[in-house]
Amino acid sequence: MNSPGWFVFLRAYLLGMACGWMGFEAAQAAGDRVAFTGLPAQRPRSNYTFIDAFPGLTFQQPLAITHPPGETNRLFIVEKTGRIIVITNLAMPTRSVFLALTTNLLTSSEQGVLGLAFHPRYAENGRFFVFRTMRTGPSGVLAAHDVLSEFRVSATDPNKADPASERRLFAQYDDAPNHNGGDLHFGPDGYLYVSLGDEGGGNDSYQNGQRIDRELFAGILRLDVDFRPGSLLPNRNETNPAEAWMITTNYAIPADNPFVGTTNFLGKAVDPKKVRTEFWAVGLRNPWRMSFDRVTGELWVGDVGQDRWEMVHVTGRGANHGWPFREGPVAGPRTGAPADFTNNAAHRYTPALYNYAHGTGNFQGNSVIGGRVYRGRRIPALDGAYIFADSVRGHVWSLRRQPSGPPQVERLTALNVGVAFGEDPRDGELLAAAINAGQIQRLTTTPSGDPTFPKTLAETGAFTDPARLTAHPAFDAYEVNLPFWSDFAVKQRWFSLPPRQTVSFSEDSPWLTPAGTVWMKHFELELTRGVPESRRRLETRFLVRTTNGVYGLTYRWTSPTTATLVAEAGEDESIPIRDGDVLRNQIWHYPSQNECLTCHNPKAGGSLSFNTRQLHRDRTTAAGSTESQLAAWKAAGYFSNPPEVLRTLPRYSEPDSPMAGPRSPTSLEWQVRRYLDVNCAFCHQPGGLGGGLWDARITTPTDAAGLVDGVVLNSAGVSGARVIAPGDVGRSVLLHRMSRKDALRMPPLGSNETDPLGAALLTQWIQALSSKVSFSDWLSKHTGIPYPSEPPRDNDSDGDGNSDYLEFLGNTDPTLAANRWRPLWETGSAGPHLRLRRPANVSLRLEGSASLDSPEWRPVDAPGNEPGFLNHELSLDIALPTNAAVQFYRVVWTTP
Repeated sequence: MNSPGWFVFLRAYLLGMACGWMGFEAAQAAGDRVAFTGLPAQRPRSNYTFIDAFPGLTFQQPLAITHPPGETNRLFIVEKTGRIIVITNLAMPTRSVFLALTTNLLTSSEQGVLGLAFHPRYAENGRFFVFRTMRTGPSGVLAAHDVLSEFRVSATDPNKADPASERRLFAQYDDAPNHNGGDLHFGPDGYLYVSLGDEGGGNDSYQNGQRIDRELFAGILRLDVDFRPGSLLPNRNETNPAEAWMITTNYAIPADNPFVGTTNFLGKAVDPKKVRTEFWAVGLRNPWRMSFDRVTGELWVGDVGQDRWEMVHVTGRGANHGWPFREGPVAGPRTGAPADFTNNAAHRYTPALYNYAHGTGNFQGNSVIGGRVYRGRRIPALDGAYIFADSVRGHVWSLRRQPSGPPQVERLTALNVGVAFGEDPRDGELLAAAINAGQIQRLTTTPSGDPTFPKTLAETGAFTDPARLTAHPAFDAYEVNLPFWSDFAVKQRWFSLPPRQTVSFSEDSPWLTPAGTVWMKHFELELTRGVPESRRRLETRFLVRTTNGVYGLTYRWTSPTTATLVAEAGEDESIPIRDGDVLRNQIWHYPSQNECLTCHNPKAGGSLSFNTRQLHRDRTTAAGSTESQLAAWKAAGYFSNPPEVLRTLPRYSEPDSPMAGPRSPTSLEWQVRRYLDVNCAFCHQPGGLGGGLWDARITTPTDAAGLVDGVVLNSAGVSGARVIAPGDVGRSVLLHRMSRKDALRMPPLGSNETDPLGAALLTQWIQALSSKVSFSDWLSKHTGIPYPSEPPRDNDSDGDGNSDYLEFLGNTDPTLAANRWRPLWETGSAGPHLRLRRPANVSLRLEGSASLDSPEWRPVDAPGNEPGFLNHELSLDIALPTNAAVQFYRVVWTTP
């Protein structure tokens, strides 16, 4: 069971008694359902090209593109020759020099200003980092060095840097002008990642490729520039005393970096005091460009090969990519690798995800440009594909991983000697730095390559009677427990499952659906708030599961019976709304095809509502009766692995209660957590678009979600900002951003209206948190022992078999053994049953097993064993089965 919260298994109350499991009927065969064929099973292929993104603006050898986190109207271009350019007002762009770094700069070969990264909290602290090659050294003796420096923005002009603010993190001597790497990115974890080549020359001339106890070459570094608690100081390189000045204490080493404390590398002893603990990954020849996928959090790297192969890596903690022992799939130029280098996990060898050979064919080249995973809005066909290129041959490719076997790679177009990719901060569209043309170019589709979809809703055949919204027989109507906020819209939903196909059921994760599954959602809006008769049809959306993802389409109703396909880029409409005595215009946004995929992303599972908590509910049939939605689908054979017990499955309540506040029997914390799960979790989860600092998923307990007192990436101008600041609505950025209507609004897509009930709910919870007693304070009060930090939850101060944390949840005395939570066993004419006290804001689940040694515990199918988080204590009386052999029982406690 992967429910949210902290689990308490009651060893003291495993009870043996005569009882058995109830039988469950088997799922029926899927049968021959009607197929829906009104939309393409796969998104048609587009034709691609690059165009000048900012006509009239030229640049001197541009080679890096970036922007500060959270900003949408500025773009920064790094010029190899020493300048960092800022483009402001991107709709009518103007340019100026943000920072010039020409003094002692080296620009021959692969040298120059090579990388730029803005601190995740740049809006607060104005810090940014630059990698460049320059002549520098101690006592005025100048030589070529790779230099990583921190700067700050001017205190008086946001479009100017303060050159006097430079603070060097390191400077290391570099023998050759090539293989410098120099790319900089902050990861989802908030640490700074730095790529460096093997120092240059050929055949790993300077023998850096497989060393972790000398210089910082041939790998990717991970640095803590904020000196977080627990981080370490870097080891100094004492092999060359003349260079000792280069190592500073202006950064720290994350304690979980992979080579911290290492005593053995490639089967040989190394001195842990000499190990360069900055390394995150090693064995790279020239990782010229890398990028994080802002949905998955994965780090993609393009590593330039030598004579035969170019490599694309998805790297990770401690990965060794093999250079110079390996060049892609073949042996590299250096011998001496351990005999088991490629097959001994201790060496951490990680082969490339994709290799391409040197040559002139459409899938060959000579110098890879590490790209980006496409997450823009205008080219849905590329969503989730890694876009990369070759700087010599000009090929631009897309790469998609497959469930098994090698990735699928397609050639998209050609680029005029590009050297880097970036994103347009307005919409996430892919940009390329064309160094020879002196341009920043945008990837786009040509008109002749636009996908062909039905131009009208009628052509799809989704409704046999559009006037009455009578769906095609292939569709089954469904309802959800807690709808996503959609600007006051009223919605209806249907889905179509292909014949002889089934859904893979999961209690906690998104259900897995087969290719060919289609979801349809219809939107209407009351033109007079509170008057259902004033509803007007707005749009009908489709989401189609393909073999490699999903695609979305929107049809806009132009009359009560006609709807037409919305342009691929999306549309907006101003709609007059009467709200009481006020008449105002509401802007309704019809999403672009790729905006659908921003929320319906792979990390979120594609379809946002196809999960147990949303769909475990009763629904009204066409005949007017009530039935369990899951039971009906189970009987219809929709599941490949149907759940045995329904009543114990997690669920959200019906939509009339989530915003009831103190009038709702549901606990306030649970109301907030399920609201955030539905409205925020598709971005705010590890590896998600929200940056991963806090986790909105309902399966993550509140005290582990980074939510209460959690740090923020963008303070939105709020002083002392936290995700949620207990008792302080003013410092709670989550509430602040969901209450705005500008570019900082959350959620950032598909919504122009604030959710008043959602904001009121969150406000109430923030205020209530000010009086919430922590576990450590509660335990200190009872024991008289001060706890400066969180005490161990498994301690049992009074030895009564209940942990201190269970006593905290159950509101019993942790120092008095007689005062403990325990179930009461009773027998009678009706058979055995248990009486349980369920504390407020705690859900209990009674589970049983035929043996204490069995790893499989099943929920008991009995009234009273339904999950729930209430704002009050509840007494449960659960009848137990009586028709089987002796079983053992346990109670599992769960918190939100």
